[in-house]
Amino acid sequence: MSEVLGWEYRPPIVAQCDRKRVFSSWAPYCRNVVPIEYQVEFSKVRYLTPRQFVERLSRDLKIRGVVAGENYRFGYKASGDAAELAKLCEEFGLSAFIVQSIMDTARSHNGVSTSVNSSDKGQVSSSRVRHALAMGDMEYVSELLGRKHRLVLKIKEAHLQERKKIVLPKSCMLNMPPADGLYENCDLVSGVHLGLCRVIINSETIDIVMKDGNSLSPNTIQEDQQLGIEFG
Repeated sequence: MSEVLGWEYRPPIVAQCDRKRVFSSWAPYCRNVVPIEYQVEFSKVRYLTPRQFVERLSRDLKIRGVVAGENYRFGYKASGDAAELAKLCEEFGLSAFIVQSIMDTARSHNGVSTSVNSSDKGQVSSSRVRHALAMGDMEYVSELLGRKHRLVLKIKEAHLQERKKIVLPKSCMLNMPPADGLYENCDLVSGVHLGLCRVIINSETIDIVMKDGNSLSPNTIQEDQQLGIEFG
């Protein structure tokens, strides 16, 4: 959407290459089936009316049911709402499940966390996750996501690697990082768990320092490899 509508680019909360792992974690809630993601190009559906959109789901994609939040908007210029979605789904023979917002009123109204925007009423949302990341509140980010946040890094240029330290440029990041600062009790992963570490993020680099006797072999980090940092 951002490309088509000319919005300012924002890095995703979950790296594209990490989405399958996240979907896999949902399997226990989906009858032990890992959800499969299909992407529809926004440019091909942006001008559809709400009716045309639901018809496309039914006729072309063979969708049997939809799940949407109560504040969901769809159709050209967001002209349709959740109530219209449910009505159109019934007309086209689709199941519709409208989910109420998950609220976090304690955090949003007791001064612990300021409102994200003027429409924020304390609902859990991607905007709230981004706000918590920007504040560097990783405990709150974990509460909102229901899992630790994983920052994915792709090694694509020369980097400094010592026995217990890796220094990478911020250009390696594939998704949104937390605010600059020091983060203790992180986990470094690359297919397997490489060890506990502390992470220092500054304006130019991400410094990963291994802890508790963990050390890195000379060939641990190679070009085009992906690293993940999970924030404790």
